Amino acid sequence: MAQDFFREKIVAAMLYGFRAIKKPEKVTVHPELMAEIREQLKDTQLAPKTIGDTEMFFGLPVTEDPTKAKDYLAVS
Repeated sequence: MAQDFFREKIVAAMLYGFRAIKKPEKVTVHPELMAEIREQLKDTQLAPKTIGDTEMFFGLPVTEDPTKAKDYLAVS
């Protein structure tokens, strides 16, 4: 049950980011949260994908920023 709630929070944050930003260019995530996203979503269609040498999440390149809070996820 907790795993489903985690997925809902991630999807909600991404959809809110897409709605709030007119032309999103990237997703910025704390590295620990990104590792948890990879683990929790690895067997789903929502999982981050690697295209060439760029990791993509919801069609946007991922930037990992360890200076942010451990639950930081933002679309910009």
